[in-house]
This record gives sequence, structure tokens and C-alpha cells, in this order.
Amino acid sequence: MNIRNLFGDKTFYRTLLAVTLPLVVQQLITTSVQLVDNIMVGTLGESAIGSVAVVNQFYFVVILVTFGVLSGAGIYSAQYFGSGDHDKLKETFRFKLLAATFVGALSFVVFTLFAQPLIALFTDSEETLQGGLDYIRIIRFAIFPWVLAVAISNTFRETGVTKPLLWISVVAILTNTGLNFVLIFGLFGFPAMGIIGAAIATLIARIVEFALSVVLLVRRGHIFSTRLSRLFSISPAMLKGIMLMALPLTLNEGLWSLGQTVFLQSYSTRGENALAAMTMTNAISQIVFVTFGALATGVAVMVGNTLGRNALDEARENARKLMATSVMFAAAMGLVLFVLSFFVVDLYDVADATKRMAGFNIRVNAMFIPVYTFNVVLYFTLRSGGDMRSTLMMDSGYMWAVAVPTAFALAHLTAL
Repeated sequence: MNIRNLFGDKTFYRTLLAVTLPLVVQQLITTSVQLVDNIMVGTLGESAIGSVAVVNQFYFVVILVTFGVLSGAGIYSAQYFGSGDHDKLKETFRFKLLAATFVGALSFVVFTLFAQPLIALFTDSEETLQGGLDYIRIIRFAIFPWVLAVAISNTFRETGVTKPLLWISVVAILTNTGLNFVLIFGLFGFPAMGIIGAAIATLIARIVEFALSVVLLVRRGHIFSTRLSRLFSISPAMLKGIMLMALPLTLNEGLWSLGQTVFLQSYSTRGENALAAMTMTNAISQIVFVTFGALATGVAVMVGNTLGRNALDEARENARKLMATSVMFAAAMGLVLFVLSFFVVDLYDVADATKRMAGFNIRVNAMFIPVYTFNVVLYFTLRSGGDMRSTLMMDSGYMWAVAVPTAFALAHLTAL
């Protein structure tokens, strides 16, 4: 292969930046604020970090399952938008709203009925357990506005609209951060509520995000928005096609997120310090991982939309160029994360042993960023073309065949 085929022209990079830059900025702001939130909770000690981390891991499973369910329809959304078939585009959006509501309701029931035994899998500390129960009691109500906002925002991204979503995220995260300061520490006459304050702040921010998403839908979503009276108007052929696409995606995302949960549970067997260190690692590493969501959108638009126009050669060329560009950028970002690992952990008010564990894990992440990035682009490229079997095998299939058993065995059968 000629190496020149791996690089695009000015038009390619201009399009790539137009599609991905707003999302990168949006997620970078979001991640930075989440890091600040994490540090604020960290001032309450390792136990508080562990409580929030365990609940957020459950929330992470819900997030990934939601993305899996919605992505099945999203593949069709990108292709129908590319082909100009707006009637079918509306059907895919109706499916997303119904699916998001179902996932939200199911998650709410699980969080309500099984919170205590789930959290107890990760800790023997009564303080951490009680903190987690206090947090999940409030945060469970944030599921509904969040899943519906994602259904709306994902469809906008798949149709090439990204800039307004940036401003919605900015407002939501500023709301979250401001309320965190006020409610966690008790400013402006409010009582200091600690973990409960963090949960209330997140709930309010999710409601604000959903409200703004609805406003955007009314104003700019006419090509895919739908009346509530037609919410169930989805043709059997469309429903079957989306379900066939969504089921393996949902299975993959569900298994992958559960695998990540097993990893966290394995670390939790080494005590509160290890659980806190992994939480710090994930929060700090997300500064670089923000590019993954942007890459997914870039692939959906520059490969998915191109496939919708049946321009197969152009789709292949775009996929190769996206892979090369992404890996080179990831190498640079990995270097930044590696350097950050030596001093960013000092922002936390935790024990030195916790900081050492977190710093080491962050450096491991930094070295593998280019590999992760290549896998992400490959995964979403295959998915945009409808190859669900390969994505399932390379993602959650590998995780449960190799990584999860290894982590579980090391945690429970050794003293390492």
C-alpha cells in the first residue's frame, strides 16, 4: 500500500475537523469538569471516592447498554440521512425513543431493588456501602432524562449537527460543577451534603441537559422529529432490521461494560486504596479518551454516510485515512497523559499509596492509547458497514475469553 493513501487532502481534514472538533471540545470540557467533580468528592476521602465509583460503574453499564441499543438504529440513521430518506430516518428516531425509555425503566427498577447487594460485591466497608446507597437513591432518577437526551443528541450527530450539542453540554456541566461546589461543601447558606449533594447536582444537570435537547429538537430536528401520537409507527421490516442490528451491539456493549465491572471488582479486593486509585485512573485517563466518541462520530459520518450513498471506494479510503490520522494523534495524546501522570494525582487528597497506584495505572494507559485508538476506529468502521459478528468477537468476545478470566484469577487466586 502506498503510504500516501493513508493521508487525506485539505477537504478531507476540513470535513473531519468540522465533524469531530465540536464533539472533542464538548467531551473535553465534560471530562475536565468530571475530573474536578472527582477531585471534589476526593476531598471527602477514599471511602467517598469508592462509594461514588461503584455506583458510577453501574451507571456505566447502563450508558453502554443504551449506546448499544441506540447504535443499531444509529447505523440506519446515518445511512438514511446520507440517502435522503427522511421518512425512514423518522422511524429510526422513534425506535430510539422507545428503546431509551425501556432501558431507563429497567435500570431504575434494578437500581431500586438490588442496590445494596450490588454495592456489597465491591466493598466490606459499612461507610462505603452506606455512601453508595445514599448516592444511588438520588442518581437513579437521572437515568430517564439522560437516556432520552442521548437518543436526541445521537441522532443530531448522525445527521451532521454537532455544534449546538457542544453548548448544551457546556451549560449542563457548568450547572453540575456549580451545584457541586454549593451542595458538596455547603456554600451560600446551603448545608454541606457531601455525596448526596453531588448526586443532586448531577440529577439537576441531567434535567437541564434534557430540557435543552428538547428545545433543539423542536427548533432544528424537523427532518427526524416525530409526533408522540406516531411514536409506535415503525414498519415491521424496519423494526426487524434495527433489532437484528441492535441485538449484537447491545450484547457486545453489555458484556464489555460488565467486563469492566469485573475489573473494578477485582481491584476492589485489594482494599479501599486500590478502588480509589482505579477511580482516579479512569477520571484522569478520560482526558485523552474523549477522542474515542469523536472518532465514532467521524466514522459514522465519513464512512456510514458514504456507504449510504453507495460510494464504496470512497468509504474504504476514508476508513484508511481515519485509522492513520487517529493513531498518530493518539500517540501524541498518550505522551501528554504519560507526563501528566507524574503530578496530576497530587490534586487528590488521598494517601501516598493510592497516588502511586493511580500514577502507575495512568502510565500503562498512556502507552496503550495508540492501540486503543486503532481498535476504536476499526470497531466503528466494521460496525458502520453492518459487520456485527466481527465487532462482537474482537471486543467483548476477547474480553471475556482472555482479559476477564485473567483479571479474576489474579485477584482471587493470588496475593499480587
